[in-house]
Amino acid sequence: MKTISSFKTLFEKAAYGSNYAKAFEDFLTMCICAFTRKFDTGLSYYEEEYMQIIEPYKASGKLEYFPQLLAEMVSYMEEKKDDSGGNDLLGEFFQQELTNGRNGQFFTPFHVCSMMAEMTLDEQEESRSMKICDPTCGSGRMLLAYGKRSKHPNCYYGIDVDPVCVKMTAINLFLNGLGGEVACADALAPDDFRFGYRISFFPLGIFKIEKKEQSLLWQMQRNSFSKKSEEKTTEQKVPQLVLF
Repeated sequence: MKTISSFKTLFEKAAYGSNYAKAFEDFLTMCICAFTRKFDTGLSYYEEEYMQIIEPYKASGKLEYFPQLLAEMVSYMEEKKDDSGGNDLLGEFFQQELTNGRNGQFFTPFHVCSMMAEMTLDEQEESRSMKICDPTCGSGRMLLAYGKRSKHPNCYYGIDVDPVCVKMTAINLFLNGLGGEVACADALAPDDFRFGYRISFFPLGIFKIEKKEQSLLWQMQRNSFSKKSEEKTTEQKVPQLVLF
C-alpha cells in the first residue's frame, strides 16, 4: 500500500542541498510541463520553461529523482482514488513537510470535504451538470470531493492567492479527470488576476492562462460583482455556480 513516506523519501533526495519549498514548486511546474505535450513533436508546450527549471537539478545529478516522484505521485493517487481519506498526496505533503501550519495554511480534512459536498448536492442539482467553484481552493480537495460525489461531468473552478496551491489544484484536477480552471487571484477583488491554468482533456493538458481576458473564471468572478451581469446571467439560464 502506498504511503506518503515513500514520496517524502524520494523528495528529500531530489531536494537535497536545495530550498525545499522551491524544489516542491519546481516539481509541480515540471509535472504541468510533462502533462502538456504536443502530439506531433512529443515536446511540451512549455519546453523552454521546462529546460530552464531542470538545469540546476541536472547539473547536481538530482534530476533522476523527479520522474520517480511523478510516478510515485500518480501511483499513490490511483491507488487512493476510492479511499474515504482522499488522494490528495500533494496537499498532505505540503502541509506536513513544508508549512506545518506556520503560514496558517491548513486544508480541510477530506472526510469533511466529502460531508460538505454531500450536504450541498440535492436532487435537482443531481439532474444536471454544473459549474462548481471554490474561492479559496488550497490544494483543491473540496473540488475533488465534489467530483467524487457528483454523477455528472461538471466544470470545476478554483481560486487561491498562493501560486503553489494553484499548481497543486490544477494537477489534482487533471489527474482525477476533472476539467475546469484554476486562477491565482484574490477572490474578493474582481480585477485581481495573476495567472491561471485551464485543465483540458481535448487537447490534453494543463494550459497556462497569462491574460485575464482569456480566463472564463475571471469573467465569472467579475460578473458576480455586477448586478447587471447577474440579471443577464439569470436571463440566459446559465447553470448554477456553487461557492463553497
